[in-house]
Amino acid sequence: MSQENNFYQAITRRALTINETAAGAGLSGLLGLVALGFLASIFFITENYFVSLGTISIGLLLYVCGKEFTKVIISAITIFFSSKHLVAKAAYLQDTMRALDDILKIKRSKKKDYIGQPLQEGAKIVLPNNPLSVDVKKLIEGEKDPAYAEFLAHSYYVQCHELYDFSNDNFDFVSNVMPLFGLIGTILGLISMFDTLGADVTVEALSPQLALALKTTLYGAIFSSVYRIVGVRFSQRLTALDYDYEAFVKALQTLMASKVEVEVE
Repeated sequence: MSQENNFYQAITRRALTINETAAGAGLSGLLGLVALGFLASIFFITENYFVSLGTISIGLLLYVCGKEFTKVIISAITIFFSSKHLVAKAAYLQDTMRALDDILKIKRSKKKDYIGQPLQEGAKIVLPNNPLSVDVKKLIEGEKDPAYAEFLAHSYYVQCHELYDFSNDNFDFVSNVMPLFGLIGTILGLISMFDTLGADVTVEALSPQLALALKTTLYGAIFSSVYRIVGVRFSQRLTALDYDYEAFVKALQTLMASKVEVEVE
């Protein structure tokens, strides 16, 4: 009996409390899906299949994004018209890494190790004027250990990585689900077509049901492809960000080993 009491005491009230932010995001996403699902059903009944599937795709994205829906949409639009990372810290990492790449000529070997040309001890280098370059200057002047250097790089990397990963997963989810909604429309069309089969059936009588089956399959595939294309853009940015981070850590180690003098301009 005492063991049972200890077990219940171990379950604290805090452990059982649902995070209000996460719960609110989930509720808003669910309500958005229900509302847009109802609207999509109206378009489906009125035979606006393209609009119907487009509406349900937005509802699915809203469901998984919750309150972050607006941020994800703006990020998706921005990522197609800008080569810079979407988070300011990651953009600083990108700009500083470009300058370091010109200096060190960092490349990735077949063993996935990052190699670059060595620097003479005490050499002077110039980095772009941004907060990360200032931190690098302080890091080298303060003679911090390599672990701190990696922590510094990670602080400029992690927020953008989370945004890209979150957005990619959400678009990938909608891309995977949309063919299923197209399949549902296909099955409904086939069921309706078989229900009308009879001795006096004509092509004119069957064509609307066949059109429903084919159109919903096509539109489901189209929306799946669109969301997949957007998701791949985030996936590509993730790869580029990972490269910048890993190469930057290698560059910092080289700079600290060479005890270079950093100027920020």
